Amino acid sequence: MAPDYSAFETDIMRNEFERLAARQPIELLSMKRYELPAPSSGQKNDITAWQECVNNSMAQLEHQAVRIENLELIMSQHGCNAWKVYNENLVHMIEHAQKELQKLRKHIQDLNWQRKNMQLTAGSK
Repeated sequence: MAPDYSAFETDIMRNEFERLAARQPIELLSMKRYELPAPSSGQKNDITAWQECVNNSMAQLEHQAVRIENLELIMSQHGCNAWKVYNENLVHMIEHAQKELQKLRKHIQDLNWQRKNMQLTAGSK
């Protein structure tokens, strides 16, 4: 019986596979929330409409400033340490892999010596 390869698929994955099979273009992320629209043509002379636009732009600017501040805070408090821990983990992984490689090479060398000795003793008989 053939294995069921679709058992692990989620609904999102199935939808994406269907989109690819239908050769439909990928849906781009909506950037509408980052737009700063001016008042509509009927409200060009309305001070309240312009004030709402200015308030919207100030709110978006403040939101972006908070995001930048949060990133700077994370990087200053945790960024360097996280990078050091990551590098330390990589060093340990490399050391472990090198030790395993040395063990395997020694095992192969021992096997080859055993085979050679077996062949030499078999040839002398």
